[in-house]
Amino acid sequence: KDSMSVQEIADQADMIVAGYAFKVLKDHIEITDLNNLSKTAVIQNDELVESVMSDEEDAIVMKYYNRNKDLLKETVNA
Repeated sequence: KDSMSVQEIADQADMIVAGYAFKVLKDHIEITDLNNLSKTAVIQNDELVESVMSDEEDAIVMKYYNRNKDLLKETVNA
């Protein structure tokens, strides 16, 4: 994963909001901070289950997720 560039992560993302790339996988969603690729988080069943971001960033990511989750889920099922 470290070998991936910002461009590759952005290209593969299903959604990008405010510099955070959201990628929908089979049973979870991976979030990467495009300004700092070492900052990642995982959302599973609408819950943040894993994160190496700050609490503040976790809250921001969840806010964006909750606002856009229907759209993200449609992307997957399309």
